[in-house]
Amino acid sequence: MTTLLDQRPTIRGAGGMPALHYALHSAKLTARNVSFVLFTVIMPVTLYLVFNAIYGGAGDTGAASAMIMVSMAAYGSLGAAMSGGAQLALERRSGWFRQLMITSVSPRVFLWARAAVTMLLVLPALLLVFVAGALLGGVTATVGQWAASLGLLWLGLLPMTVLGMVVGVWIKAEAVQAVTTMLLLALSLLGGLWFPVDAMPPAMQAVAPIFPTYWLGELGRFPFLPEASFPWGGIWALLAWSAVLTVLGALGYRRAAATSKR
Repeated sequence: MTTLLDQRPTIRGAGGMPALHYALHSAKLTARNVSFVLFTVIMPVTLYLVFNAIYGGAGDTGAASAMIMVSMAAYGSLGAAMSGGAQLALERRSGWFRQLMITSVSPRVFLWARAAVTMLLVLPALLLVFVAGALLGGVTATVGQWAASLGLLWLGLLPMTVLGMVVGVWIKAEAVQAVTTMLLLALSLLGGLWFPVDAMPPAMQAVAPIFPTYWLGELGRFPFLPEASFPWGGIWALLAWSAVLTVLGALGYRRAAATSKR
């Protein structure tokens, strides 16, 4: 039986080549993971169709369906984005991090290479939810609106992808899945992906903008709200989250590599 240790890429070269080689190898392995592909592709579309069938008939059907489409695309893809930490935890337990430490791959480059792989694999899930919204949900919009919403959602997932990496390098492998699920549920609820923030209690409304999931939804909905102002605060908030999480991830990577078994 082929093990994770047998699947390690040979690290060669210097500069950016080890990171690129590692990223391409990780992308190939992840794409072969049938359960991951099904989770990233099927779950977001299913969530959208279910929630749209329940709530999509309220008020302006097209507008309501668009809001639900964005929220469910964000929620479903969020789970896929954060799931990359599980593979990191397995690599950490296998001792693979110790081998990476002898290469020229810095902790920061390592994290961003892994995040780039996950971001690439999340994109098809977002596309399929939008296709479902157009074909089955009655969402009508211009090409520019579709492209803007998709692009903003995709870029807004970046700090959440890094968060998955942080969990993978700091939490024990046995607990990564539970911690990831708990964070996913809490961030989705507090960020307004399940219910509109306006419908939440005042205390929850006050803290919602602290969370990256709030701005993820705001950015994705903006193109479908012609009279809304662009949420520039969300760009800065997501950049701040990305920077802080990258630092935490780099520290966790160094710690994991130092304690990794051979």
